[in-house]
Order: sequence, then C-alpha cells, then structure tokens
Amino acid sequence: METNSAAAGAPGGIAEAEQLRKKTFNRNKWYYSISGIGRDMSYSLIDSFLLIYIQFGVSLTLAQFTTLSLIIGVGGRIWDAMNDPLMGAIIEGSHFKSGKFRPWILLGAILCGLVIIVMFNIQSIPGWRFVVFMTVMYLLWESTFTMNDIGYWAMLPSLSSVKEERNSITTLTVLFAGVGAILAQGIIPQVTVGDMRAGYRFVSILIAAVFIGCQLLLYFMVKEPPRRKAEKSENISLKKMWRTIARNDQVLWMTLSMLFYNIGSTMLIALAANLLYMEIGYNGTLYFYVVVAYGVTMVAVNALYPALVNKLGRTRLQNVSILTAVVGYALIALMGWAPILPFNIALLCAFCMMVSAGQSLFYMTCIINMANCVEYNDYKYGERNEAVVSTLRPFMAKFAAAMHTLIVTLVLAISGTFLLSQSISTLETQRDFFEKHGAADQAYYITQVQGYLKEFDGLTAGTEAYQAAADTVGAEIAADSVVSRFQLDPSYVPALKDAMVVLTTPDGKQEELGRLGSFDASSISTDQGTYSIKIDDLKSGGESAANIHFRDQRTQTMRIWVRLAATLLPALMLVLALYIQRKKFFIDEDFYDQMMDHINNRKQEEGSMA
Repeated sequence: METNSAAAGAPGGIAEAEQLRKKTFNRNKWYYSISGIGRDMSYSLIDSFLLIYIQFGVSLTLAQFTTLSLIIGVGGRIWDAMNDPLMGAIIEGSHFKSGKFRPWILLGAILCGLVIIVMFNIQSIPGWRFVVFMTVMYLLWESTFTMNDIGYWAMLPSLSSVKEERNSITTLTVLFAGVGAILAQGIIPQVTVGDMRAGYRFVSILIAAVFIGCQLLLYFMVKEPPRRKAEKSENISLKKMWRTIARNDQVLWMTLSMLFYNIGSTMLIALAANLLYMEIGYNGTLYFYVVVAYGVTMVAVNALYPALVNKLGRTRLQNVSILTAVVGYALIALMGWAPILPFNIALLCAFCMMVSAGQSLFYMTCIINMANCVEYNDYKYGERNEAVVSTLRPFMAKFAAAMHTLIVTLVLAISGTFLLSQSISTLETQRDFFEKHGAADQAYYITQVQGYLKEFDGLTAGTEAYQAAADTVGAEIAADSVVSRFQLDPSYVPALKDAMVVLTTPDGKQEELGRLGSFDASSISTDQGTYSIKIDDLKSGGESAANIHFRDQRTQTMRIWVRLAATLLPALMLVLALYIQRKKFFIDEDFYDQMMDHINNRKQEEGSMA
C-alpha cells in the first residue's frame, strides 16, 4: 500500500493508517461475503440443476441428450480453456476509476442473469433445435459468468494479506456461498417436482434477480484497496500471463488437487435426484430434506472452521475432514442392500451430513491455500497478479463441472436410467402443455390419448411390436392439429395412462377425477372449472404416475451404476486431492509467516529508497 505522506512514517500516522485499514477491511469482508449468496444461487442452478431440468423437463432422445451433455462437457472445457486465463489477463490490465475488479464483477452478473432467464424461459423448442439452443445458451452462460467469477475470486486475496484476516474473510465468503447454495437447492426442488417447466421459469427469474442485486451490493459497498504504483500502469501480455501461471508450482499443484476435489464433491448432488427418485420416489420434499441436512451442516462447520483450524492446524484438519467424508460415502453406498441398513430419508440425511462436514472443512482449507499462492508469487517474483493466479480456481471449478457432467451422462446413458426417466419427462412436458389449453382442447386431448393407449395394450417396451405401435401413434399425432402442439413423444405415450386428471373448481377446491387412461372425457364441462394433470404424490394416497413409470421399473443395473458414481467415485477423488497436497504443497502456516516477513521487509526497503 503506497503513501507519500511524511506523517505516515510517524508512529501516530502509522497507527491511524492501520486503524483505517482495519475499519475498511471489516466493512469489506461483510459486504463482499454477503454478495456471494446470489452468485452461488445462480451457479447452483446451472451446476446442480441444468442436467436435471434437461433430463426430467425436456423430451429428448438418448442421442440428443448425450450430444448435448458432451457438448457441455467437452465444448465447455475448451471454451473455458480460452476464456478464463484470457479474462484474468484482461482484469489484471484493467485501470478503471471504479476499480480493478468491480466493473467486471457487475457487468458479468447483469449479462449472466439475462442469459439464465432466457435459458429457462424458452422451452417449446423440440429435439435437435433444443440441443442447438441450449448449447448456445450454455456457452453464453460460461462466458458471462466468467467475467463475474474471475473478478470476484481475484478480489479476495487483494482485500488483505494478514493471515488472521485472510482466514476470517475466506470463512465468511464460503459460509455465505453455502447459504446461497442451500437456498437454491432447497427452493428449486420444492417448486419444480411435478411442475418442472413452470417451476424453472419462475426460479430462473428469481435467482437472476438475486444474483444481480447481490453484485450491485458489492459494487457500491466494497472498497478496493489502492494498487501499487507499478500495478497502476502495468499491462499483462498473454506471454507474461502464462509465465506467471507456469512458474508458480504451488498454484499448479493446488489447481490439480482442487480439480479432483471438485469432481468428487459434486457427484452426490449431481446424482441426488436420480438416487432419491429411484430408491424412494419422485418427491421434491424429500429432496428438500437432504439439501437442508447437507446445507445446514456445511454452514455450521464453516462457522466452526476458525476454532477447528486453530486447534488442529490445516494439515490435521484436512486429514480428519477427508476421513469423515469417505466414511459418509461408504455408508450411503451400503444403504438399501441389507435390512440392517435400509434406504430411508433419515439415514440418508445423517450420512449426507457426514459427507458435507468433511467436504466443507477440506474446501475451506483449499480456498485459503489457493489464496496464499498469491503471496507465494509475490514472495518469489515480486508480483502479486491476483487475477492471473486466481484465474485457475474458477477454471478448475468449471472444468470439474464439465467432467462431472460427462460422468453423469455416461452413467445415465449406459445404465439405461435416462431412457427410463423420459417417462417422467413426458409427464412433465404434457402437464405443462395441458394447462396452457382450454377445457375443450383438454377434453379432446384426453380422448385422443385414450385412443393412442389402446395401440400399446399388451405390448412390452423395446419390442418390434411396441415400436410399430409407436410409429402408428406418431403418424396420428403429426396429422392432428391439436395434439401435435403438445410435442408428445409417441414412444412414451403409455406413461400418460397413470397421470391423474384434477379439477380445480372456481372456489379453489381440487378433486381427483381419475387416471387419464381410464378417465371419461365426456364428463369434462367448461363451466366446472379448470383442469390439470398431476403426476407426483396424490392426495388420494394412490401411487403417482412418476413412481409407477420410474422407481417401480428400475433395475439392479441402474441402482448399482448410480450408487457407485454417487459414492465410490467421490471418495476416490477426495483421497487423491488430499494425497497431492500432502506430497506437493508446502505453504503451511509457518511458511506463510516467513513469506510475509520477507514481503514486508522488501516493501519497507522499497519505501526507504523512494
């Protein structure tokens, strides 16, 4: 931090300057940390729920789903390989009056929020055109989120180099990021299961608004520390950017470690919906319980982190945290295979709490280790380059997200889970289209679907006779000016027979009239009220159409694939992440103190020479 004031060299001036610095830091740490709520809500929407939305809310063939997932996985990785380091260099060379980081943070949030709204509110694009649309929207999301993400995380190490303050602001940042993730993962299943398309339209607008609002808070309330004189006119070339990254061996090892961590730590959440719907049932409330157990534990242990790290130190704390998470994963893997350990929501929540506690503590230590690599760069080369050094963390996080997308896609495709889940997707899309039509079209739709169902009587899915029936029904749908607007996949028409037709009277009362396959459409009257299709839990206590056509048709192969990907793979990834840090990362508390002494002495010498 520069000063040209002679008074600053006096004891009183130094004390006043330090008091002002601490006051600014305390203000910054709260507004900076709180702003992370909206960021992680928006990231969770894409990272945890985009694939769920595509799988259960959009009717696609296996080829279309696999192609889209591969584009997101491989294409997203290539796009990130170009975007993240480039954005880091752009930010490092920025010299705006409003700061080095804040303009990019706000611009990225506004543009990203708009992309999210468009992504989930344009839904009536079928088949391959949807694949193209979502590909474009995903790449736009990555580009705009990168603007915000690189600036946000690069700003963290610039706010303070004091070890205790660095631990404090990192703890709060991860804590409020966890709050954002909990809010998103708690709200989204509650409003989307059974009403998937309308639910995602609503939450995308809500989350985009919160995201932008939180970043406006950061922009106006967080004060960036003054930059060194050399930094004010410094431009970062691509050559210098790559040299900065390549020669910082500690940030490279931390990036590799966090890559394995991020791939592993996201698999359980990525497959949680399939795991729950397959083992217990299609129910948003049960998903909410898991998220609350997972999220509350994460917030609680993050709040306890300062006390735990002071008592154990980062190295021992990492060992304990990984052991806790691995045991939790092992217990989840064993659930449901023997009477002694049944698969129920209470045990699942308990074991998820173990996983969450272990992963959260390990992640906190990793974030601090990653931030300390900025001082390591300063210590060795006399340059901080926060944006360039910090660019590897978001790059690694999004690379890991792409990798887990690829893994989830392979698991769903190879196990046959995706094709089975398309029954739910059909039910969800038809429910949405059904409510957009009047009673006359609804009655006609029911009559036509009941006719289509007769074509499939006694046939088994996957047989030549079943496919022939689907071809016949497909031709009839295409020739029907009303039903063709519903984008009904003929292969999954049989799933509709168990959907419940519900009447909502003008006074708000709801009555279950019967299953669509046996319901008499002639009883529908336009003056009775409005009609809808219910596909999840029924008030009458009968089994839902979603459970009949997904959970009740699962196979052992599907269960094994999903369980291994959600438990064994994450455990292995976490152990690898820990192993790399034990063998290659050496910036512990003592070494950090030595670095800071060296850096501060150099600053004093530079100040004396000036």
